[in-house]
Amino acid sequence: MVEHDFGGTFPYPTRRVRVGDVALAYVDQGPRDAPPVLLLHGNPTWSYMFRAPIARLAAAGHRCVAPDHMGFGRSDKPPQLGRYHLDAHVGNLVSLLDQLDLRDILLVVHDWGGPIGFGALLELRERFRAALVTNSWAWELPSFLPPFLREFRTDGLGEILALAGNMMVESIPGGMASRRVDQRIVEAYRAPFPDYWSRLGPLAFQRDIPLSERDRSAATMGRIHSALSGLDLPLALVWGMRDPIFRPVFCDEWRELFPSAQLTTLVDAGHYLLEDSPTEVSDAIAGFAGSV
Repeated sequence: MVEHDFGGTFPYPTRRVRVGDVALAYVDQGPRDAPPVLLLHGNPTWSYMFRAPIARLAAAGHRCVAPDHMGFGRSDKPPQLGRYHLDAHVGNLVSLLDQLDLRDILLVVHDWGGPIGFGALLELRERFRAALVTNSWAWELPSFLPPFLREFRTDGLGEILALAGNMMVESIPGGMASRRVDQRIVEAYRAPFPDYWSRLGPLAFQRDIPLSERDRSAATMGRIHSALSGLDLPLALVWGMRDPIFRPVFCDEWRELFPSAQLTTLVDAGHYLLEDSPTEVSDAIAGFAGSV
């Protein structure tokens, strides 16, 4: 992936750590001695999605670390579909946190960042001080996957849609409630996936969603979900209420797991709430970071 700033919208240098044979890219902005805010993207985005909170938080004296998962953004993209699964992503994140020696972390997650981030948190519990969840989940999804997304799980059709057509990325504007999309933003989300084999990460994420106990990552997701119910952790929720996938019922599930969670609802934001309401989300993260 060619490194540029997409018309000045992402002026942050890329750093890298190696995890086995994979180089993981990440952004690291703000004072190195400040408690870190760890920003984890989902599918099919990358650290670019967090550009607004990075600017807001770094200017306020917070350290922001935003990695790209394997197969996404400026991280390496191994050409084997079987390498992309929840345990692998959690292991990669744990290694990154170890190599950067991050402690006193505020975890911020979106979409697949939730299972990955909480998976790492449960392995390194003493390193995390709090968490903030935006439109994410950490449990099986037997009845909530829309038909359009189920099509990616069909052999042959999924490859046509995700690898040949790049439809996961091309559908991003449809997940924005405003639908007023700057072309620079569209190009930034397309940039990591220029050709067929570079798009395995988004396809694998769709196929790794546990819909039943038979799915590869179901056991890991189940362990994460079970552990959350007993987790003593300050938690905040910032929710885009017009999300067609992670509807308000998902927010309710988080509130059952964390009854004392702070809640901010954004009535005019969709799944990509950081694109629909960047100022509101950034302010909510900054406010929570300053209170925990």
